[in-house]
Amino acid sequence: MLRVFHHYFSSRKLTLFLIEGAAIALACVLGAMACARMLAPVDADLALAGSSATGMLLLGATFVPTFQFSLYLMDLYDLRVAAEDRGRGSRLLKAAGVTTALVGVLMLVAPAVLPIHLPPGALLGGAVGALAGTLAVRYALRAVVGTPSRVLIVGDGLKARAAATAIEQGGEDSFQVVALVDPRRLRAGATEPEPINVTAARLKADFVVQAADDMRGAHWMDELLRCRLDGRGVYEAAGFCERVLRRIPVTHLRTSDFAFAEELNVSGARRAAKRVFDILVASSLLLCAAPFLLLVMAAIKLDSKGPIFYRQERTGLNGKSYWLWKFRSMRTDAEKNGAVWARSNDDRVTRVGRFIRKTRIDEIPQVLNILTGDMSFVGPRPERPVFIEQLKQQIPFYALREAVKPGLTGWAQIRYPYGASVEDARNKLEFDLYYVKNGSLFLDMSIIFHTVRHVLLARGAR
Repeated sequence: MLRVFHHYFSSRKLTLFLIEGAAIALACVLGAMACARMLAPVDADLALAGSSATGMLLLGATFVPTFQFSLYLMDLYDLRVAAEDRGRGSRLLKAAGVTTALVGVLMLVAPAVLPIHLPPGALLGGAVGALAGTLAVRYALRAVVGTPSRVLIVGDGLKARAAATAIEQGGEDSFQVVALVDPRRLRAGATEPEPINVTAARLKADFVVQAADDMRGAHWMDELLRCRLDGRGVYEAAGFCERVLRRIPVTHLRTSDFAFAEELNVSGARRAAKRVFDILVASSLLLCAAPFLLLVMAAIKLDSKGPIFYRQERTGLNGKSYWLWKFRSMRTDAEKNGAVWARSNDDRVTRVGRFIRKTRIDEIPQVLNILTGDMSFVGPRPERPVFIEQLKQQIPFYALREAVKPGLTGWAQIRYPYGASVEDARNKLEFDLYYVKNGSLFLDMSIIFHTVRHVLLARGAR
């Protein structure tokens, strides 16, 4: 895992992204040149004119970000999804089709603004070449990203099993749990427990994760130190999950993990930079969406009786309440029997409301809360005080969400589907805690980028 401005991300994904980008560019240009030469008249000058050469290079430069963004939309930079799709190729073919159509439109428009010319067949050859380059990289996926890192978990109780399950399910095929061992238990035929460093060497573990439920009589710290000196990564369960899964499991968390976390020290300059960032992004969104929002407002008014906007009390920074603004998506009598969680296929939602909730359009008026300073563009999802009090009593560390401003989008919103239960709130809290501890402008920009995909594919909304 690599770390940039406190945020962890996969070095394997970065390797795949860079190698695939280079393969697409090279194969696209070579394919375009080959196809253009094949379709050129016999007596034609095969030397590429300056404008044609420029067009070829522009074609390759266009295919790379367009194809890779299409692959991203199809989740093909999730290593587990990529491995599963390698045999079928359905997602890859969809991404290729979308890319070719988009690049075709761009190449038709480009000559009107740029002095370039593509010879006949160049676009087809470029598309085939880009697909061939991607197929080559995907076929050799394991060689490109390497085999999964082997993880030895110290402990075999509830904590260890929970850590193993989280790693296997959320590690995106980058990590493999090779064993759960209790250092106090004898192996068959042995007269004394096998030292952890010996077990790690025997199993060829790359990482050793301390996850024992009971630390009484924990005599293996010297052995963990030896693992570290042998070049293996050694982590507590919470720290390893933070790095690998980018969430902080509540069951593994201790107050000291946050009390001694230097990342929580936020300077005045960083706060000011985040505030400027929020104002710029919120203003840009409001300005760009303004014409469309007028249509949305008219549709809401024509669809059902009631106001266009909906105001609701939410809990913000340090537990302070504020009024959150949204487009009204439910009937005016939706909460005549009291506050309840939103649910799938909620019959309280209007026809227009169903569309604007699915596309997240109903959230756009929250930019007003951002401009007034009650919210940030990125942060934990703002909850209602009535639910906050319930969740604080049932979920440890839930109040830590209030250490930062709530956001229009956030790490939990893009990493976990919409939640409508205490268990969902617990799972989302683990992602929120990661953001509270590791938040930065770099992570904010990453979250906004991922949010675009969620909006385009209508994910995580009800």
